[in-house]
Amino acid sequence: MKITSIKQQIKNPERVSIFIDGNYEFSLSLDELIKYRLKNSDELDKADVKKFKKISADGKLRARTLEWLMNRPHSERELRDYLYKKKVEAEQIDALVREFTQKGYLDNAKFAAWFTELQARRGKSNRAIRAELFKKGIGRETADAALGQSASDEEQRLRAMIEKKRKLSRYKDNPQKLAKYLTSQGFFWQDVKRVLSVDLDEE
Repeated sequence: MKITSIKQQIKNPERVSIFIDGNYEFSLSLDELIKYRLKNSDELDKADVKKFKKISADGKLRARTLEWLMNRPHSERELRDYLYKKKVEAEQIDALVREFTQKGYLDNAKFAAWFTELQARRGKSNRAIRAELFKKGIGRETADAALGQSASDEEQRLRAMIEKKRKLSRYKDNPQKLAKYLTSQGFFWQDVKRVLSVDLDEE
């Protein structure tokens, strides 16, 4: 089997399509093409073609995964879940996690800091944010560090939420109901009681 054509892809100029005996067989990145020194008229056997198809598939997966990672910060658990849903083998998942961690594209601490600040801006309580961080695979120490670095003050978030919810008829004249809602959102009862400045019976 002979390579009869190597064509740069129009949609992705960083990849080339490899044709063998006039038929498309696989694609490679420009770096892979240079690394393996493939050129027109090179002879390949079935084992070679199988190897390069695997390299091609792995390269495409790596590119798609990197594009997904660059959309926003992600935790390691999120990446593992993403790859698992794509039916990627465990060994390859581990390899991609190591690669992207080493290159700085995957960092639990950076993700935790970003996620904490985002949720704080949305008015979430520290307890609610911590619970979400745990669900995303963030350990206690990393979560504590992220919450400690957050510029948002939890009491300010609580006051903002109270002001917002008091505009709703179901909470306007019912501080007990409002307090229950606020505690369900992760705010501590004593903080809610103090900020509402009314006597509440804890149930």
